[in-house]
Amino acid sequence: MCGMNRVSTDRGTFCCHAVLMPRLPRRIASDLNARLRSPETAAVVAGLESKLTERRRDYKLQSGAFRGVRVVVYRGFAADDVAKVRVRVIETPELPGDSRIPYWEVAQSNLRRHAALSIVGAEVELRVGRHRATEVTDSHGFANFSLPVPKLKVGWHAAEAVAAGIGDDEPAVGSGWVVKPSLAAPFLVISDIDDTILLTGLTEGLAMVARTLLREVEQRNAIPGMSALYRGLARGVAGRSGKLRPEPAFFYVSTGSWSFYSMLEQFIELRAFPPGPMFLTDWGPTERYLRRSGAEHKRAAVRRLFDAYPGMRFVLIGDSGQRDPLIYEEMAREFPDRVLLAIIRQVGSDEEERNALLREHAEALQGEGIPLHLVADPSEAAELAHSLLLCDGDTVAEARDELGD
Repeated sequence: MCGMNRVSTDRGTFCCHAVLMPRLPRRIASDLNARLRSPETAAVVAGLESKLTERRRDYKLQSGAFRGVRVVVYRGFAADDVAKVRVRVIETPELPGDSRIPYWEVAQSNLRRHAALSIVGAEVELRVGRHRATEVTDSHGFANFSLPVPKLKVGWHAAEAVAAGIGDDEPAVGSGWVVKPSLAAPFLVISDIDDTILLTGLTEGLAMVARTLLREVEQRNAIPGMSALYRGLARGVAGRSGKLRPEPAFFYVSTGSWSFYSMLEQFIELRAFPPGPMFLTDWGPTERYLRRSGAEHKRAAVRRLFDAYPGMRFVLIGDSGQRDPLIYEEMAREFPDRVLLAIIRQVGSDEEERNALLREHAEALQGEGIPLHLVADPSEAAELAHSLLLCDGDTVAEARDELGD
């Protein structure tokens, strides 16, 4: 029986739900869904959004409310003598005023990251050393560079981006970094962020939203023990000669928005994780996609790095709360022998069906030669990595100290 109110008419009694919300035939609903998800629809919506953004910018310029331009240079990476760098040009954010309401200023700042006005069609020049290239920002203010950087040395390099001024403003400058990993390193590391290194509580619903909106970066908690594990992986193990091999580069992947980049960058520095390029998501519509798939974003980012460094092996680190285990398994099958270790941090208790099934599946994968392991905590992960000579014994002790064991 329908739990909604029922309506009586001269033709009988009907359920309100049936009268007010008729169900579309399956074929029509399927066709409608396909149209909404099509690249053609996405292109139309993205075009409308771009025009609205331009009108918003023009109105601010005419009214004198425009606050100037800010250029954000996200950490990039170099492979095959090409630097991949993303830049965004936005209006300078407005800082919230003093408020007596607890957490209100923090919430305003975090929300304004998403509401920042994108500067569409801005010409941007990127400079890495003596190498330069020019691109134009898209409908969300992003400019994606593939800058040739022949003979670039291994390590971190300063990157500078200059955007043309808006109206009477002077050109705006932003700075960032580009890393060229050493191909002599024993491996590269790809890590998830949410609930792998940063406590977000994605499985907790409103609790996760509250943490995201109401806490400053200094108040965001790292997963205890993970920082020690990552520093140990970066440090590595001395060889027979007593020398350490070059440090591996770290890459961070998340379904979070690029709007949270500055917070995540500060978090990584404050909690002593190794710095590295991030692969985040643009939550708005694009010319190809009206709605993004978080799992596909992660899958594409990981595959991109495997393709960028074909001679390298990888350590993959994620958690059991999302689709990391499936994606890492797929990568291990797609790129045989290139996954050195896949660590999945357990989210939740041993008794949860999801974790019980994953533990059983991981053991089956290990029998196939796929090194995917579900670990209860970072000290167990450190012990596993140490047994494979990926980190030293100090790493295990440091992880236990962070956990308070």
